Amino acid sequence: MSRDSVPSEIKRAVLVEAGHRCAIPTCRATTTEIAHIVPWAETQDNSFANLIALCPNCHTRYDQKKEMDRLSVKMYKHNLGILNNRYGEFERRLFEVLAKSEERIFVLGAAGDLLVANAVKDGLFEDQKVQSANFVVQSDDFNKAFPMNFTYWVTDAGVEFIRRFARGADIA
Repeated sequence: MSRDSVPSEIKRAVLVEAGHRCAIPTCRATTTEIAHIVPWAETQDNSFANLIALCPNCHTRYDQKKEMDRLSVKMYKHNLGILNNRYGEFERRLFEVLAKSEERIFVLGAAGDLLVANAVKDGLFEDQKVQSANFVVQSDDFNKAFPMNFTYWVTDAGVEFIRRFARGADIA
């Protein structure tokens, strides 16, 4: 049986889902290939649900060297859906940095509270309410101070979430 090519609109959707990067959170290389989660030879399935963006190295590690099992790759795909629908690009990058550094405290500049709002709402980060410099807007009838820095603590739940994220475990 000849192998059908993956339709371009499905390829595009898979690449967009992964941000045009490898879906493995500890890799995230920018050169990607479309990989079948369940091999095409077994399913003849070129659906979005059965495809994932992997760099050539991770694709080889999965398909040929069998260094990653199918359940792990399915979990990476599952986690992409959660990450993309819940967390912004800044939060996802911060998860990657924190996974590598294992830091528990970080400081963000002005509007940092907006950049991590969902992670705070989900209990992954906690605002430490550290007093810092403020930008003050004053007029005859208005006086408002805007913080220039935000200091956050990674909660125990956040540490566990980031560890699961980094190793490709279920983050739901």
